Amino acid sequence: MAGFLQQVVEGLGAGAIYASLALALVLIYQFTGIVNFAQGELAMFSTYIAWQCVAAGLPFWLALVLTLAVSFAGGMLIERVIIRPVEGAPELTLVIVTVGLFIFVNAAAGWIWTFLIKDFPNPFPGGALEAAGVSVNFSTLGVLGVVALTMGLLYLLFQHTKIGLGMRAVASNPASAKLVGIRVGWTLALGWGAGRHRRRGLRGAGRAAAVP
Repeated sequence: MAGFLQQVVEGLGAGAIYASLALALVLIYQFTGIVNFAQGELAMFSTYIAWQCVAAGLPFWLALVLTLAVSFAGGMLIERVIIRPVEGAPELTLVIVTVGLFIFVNAAAGWIWTFLIKDFPNPFPGGALEAAGVSVNFSTLGVLGVVALTMGLLYLLFQHTKIGLGMRAVASNPASAKLVGIRVGWTLALGWGAGRHRRRGLRGAGRAAAVP
């Protein structure tokens, strides 16, 4: 039984990271109707940006904030420059564009940082909690806490702010949203920015941040 519970705990930690990536996919799909096949590569690129900031001597949490800002701006730029020109195009065209973005980001990361695996620092303390024969690492608890906090902040954004309500209106009916004065184009860009900065990189030291 203890072994089963141990696997459940470890699965929750890994699943939380995948859930955050899935959340980004859902956000972008809800706003644009596009399945972004490049989402994983964009997450990887953001992780490399954080790694580069830490390697340059910045504290981890400052590097995290800087990475979030750069990733958000990058997501908006991608929507304006790459996605906007093909809005309304056939589905196959949209698939080709996002797959092309996947290949480009993968190659760019390899060109900038090489394809060698790099260690990423663990922002959480070492050690683990022991209970009933089950060991829960502090890094796993940290990942769960960060994902839970992100979900809570997104709930507050979409339920209790004008920007969030505007984003929901655009996702539901862009034409009607435009008629009531919502700037649909910029709202879509915000949606891509929000989806862009969901990323990986909060696992323990020794975990790799590498180009697949």
